[in-house]
Amino acid sequence: MELLELLASCIEQGRTAIAPTLVGPLERERLDRLQRLGAMTFMPAQVIFCPHCEIRTVRVIAVGSGFCIDCGLVNLTTKDTQRLAPDGDWLRRRMAQALDLVGEPAWTLIPDRVWRLGDLGRADRRHRVLFGQRLADIMVLRALLSAWPSYVGEIPTILVTTTQPERVFLPGVQVRSVPLAAAFRVRGDGLVADEAVWTGVRAAQTALPVQARVGPFTQDFRAIFLPGETAPVALTPTQSALLRVLWELSGERIERQALLRRARVDLDKPIVAFPQSKYPQA
Repeated sequence: MELLELLASCIEQGRTAIAPTLVGPLERERLDRLQRLGAMTFMPAQVIFCPHCEIRTVRVIAVGSGFCIDCGLVNLTTKDTQRLAPDGDWLRRRMAQALDLVGEPAWTLIPDRVWRLGDLGRADRRHRVLFGQRLADIMVLRALLSAWPSYVGEIPTILVTTTQPERVFLPGVQVRSVPLAAAFRVRGDGLVADEAVWTGVRAAQTALPVQARVGPFTQDFRAIFLPGETAPVALTPTQSALLRVLWELSGERIERQALLRRARVDLDKPIVAFPQSKYPQA
């Protein structure tokens, strides 16, 4: 199972108490990778297997102690009660970064189920991007359809979801459901958008009028003129923010974290803004 497929599966199953020691070696390796990325975090569990008899479940009643039907009161270490859980904030933030929607307001449409990540494109070619999880519940889908006119409207919409698309039934609205693992891929410390899904949607952002220049950049730093190119190359807002800071420094050295703070972008590394497939020399 691919990393994002495993993450989606954990979210869909409501698996908020995953013990890495109780899964197979391959799944444990993938859980470890998701943990290193930040997609999975440790949290205290309320019910665990008894560390003494390893048969009964133990209800955690206080820090360091629990109750087992066979063993009675048992002492618990922090390691005994720590379980992995998906980090939804990390996932939504990384999806927004991959689509260059950083800074867009993240609206909750249905609490703990559906969020708006932002809009792609311009004017009449705009698409709204939503993220949904555990959407097989008919009551959740009814609530989403009720909220649709106010929060989505007639704008064509892409719904990235951890639920299998065939189980997401939203009649009467312009929506395309895309599985999480098809919409994005893990690269480095974050996610990148899959070109097969997003190229046509994002194409409307690349046409920029020729403007006055600041060095090799357009005046708003949204495009750059490269040697041998007759048309400016469009930059994403994140790329623009990073390159603007570097240009203003006029060659002065700056540490990575200082650059990210000054550009006001939420990335682990500046290189994440330049996908290797598009910018092999980044």
